[in-house]
Amino acid sequence: MLASVLLILLLSSAGAGVIVVVLFTVRRRSLTRAAGAFDCSAETPGKPGVWRLGVAVFGVSALDWYPVFSLRPHPSHMLPRSDLEIIDRGRPKEAEQYSLLPDAQVIVCRYDMHRGAPKTIRIALDAEALSGFASWLESAPPGANHTMGRFT
Repeated sequence: MLASVLLILLLSSAGAGVIVVVLFTVRRRSLTRAAGAFDCSAETPGKPGVWRLGVAVFGVSALDWYPVFSLRPHPSHMLPRSDLEIIDRGRPKEAEQYSLLPDAQVIVCRYDMHRGAPKTIRIALDAEALSGFASWLESAPPGANHTMGRFT
């Protein structure tokens, strides 16, 4: 009797583990298939040097960042395109290199300045994604990004 209960518990926990792995895989695939999606890491707020792997997706009005190891359907960070600027670029610190994707570049972005509560976030992404990010940011319609100069 005890052996059958233990076997049922063992099989149930193994089945739950398989279901969780399948959910993570399906979520990641659905995120990376979206147009404008790329792999990048974001530094955990309040914990300098602690990075989380994720997927960022270019939207019309915001850059949405989803952590890979989460089942939340909503992004953890939404960086508004109208109030976002890159304030610094560089290579990762030596201690951070092993936490990030190979050949990652670290950028510091500032946003929510026009709401009166400026925030910064550090993002690590490869050179190709950084080029796309800068192009996406600069290609906003005239007047749609307050951080870019007005061309009048």
